[in-house]
Amino acid sequence: MDHEQNQGATLLQLLRLLWLLPHSWAIPAGFPVAEVFTLKPLEFGKPNTLVCFISNLFPPTLTVNWEHHSVPVEGVGPTFVSAMDGLTFQAFSYLNFTPEPYDLFSCIVTHEIDRYTAIAYWVPQNALPSDLLENVLCGVAFGLGVLGIIVGTVLIIYFRKPCSDD
Repeated sequence: MDHEQNQGATLLQLLRLLWLLPHSWAIPAGFPVAEVFTLKPLEFGKPNTLVCFISNLFPPTLTVNWEHHSVPVEGVGPTFVSAMDGLTFQAFSYLNFTPEPYDLFSCIVTHEIDRYTAIAYWVPQNALPSDLLENVLCGVAFGLGVLGIIVGTVLIIYFRKPCSDD
């Protein structure tokens, strides 16, 4: 449990540092820019695919490596490169995985011409709620509704006044 808390604290520190970096830095043409996202909406424990999208690439010679908690990942699929307008290229690398709450993945892109390296990190954010939570909340709401009907019926019967013939 302490290991998971330490990982969570480390991830939060990393995110705070990344947030402090200015978002307006211009990357010169030809230096790769990497972004990592999931192919499907994030659900813990269900298989998904991480996508490393590399843009601003010229010439299209690169190496893509994946790491999970700073350990190299084996079994990565091929990298697909496609041409864009203006002599630039984009590339996609895919990694099949099953997300867990404390995951930290990194996509490391090395431009083979000048050895420039771009690193993009992925940590779980905005996971879909589990089916268990939805079922529990639905059950609680149904139980409260039935309880309300019963209490309402009892109160109507209890406070019903007999009609007088006056």
